[in-house]
Amino acid sequence: MKCLRCSSVMTYDKFYGPHEYFWGWKCVICGEIVDQVILENRELIRMGRVPNTRSRKR
Repeated sequence: MKCLRCSSVMTYDKFYGPHEYFWGWKCVICGEIVDQVILENRELIRMGRVPNTRSRKR
């Protein structure tokens, strides 16, 4: 798989969270991490179905 950010090689790795682990792709150059949940959320944002929480004022 090629990185969408820098077009470099990505490796399939196991990532550990506080309560679970998940599998995803990590770029060997820029460190971009992508898994199925990230891809689905990006698609929802692109389609306008999920508000972009970064632009929300607190």
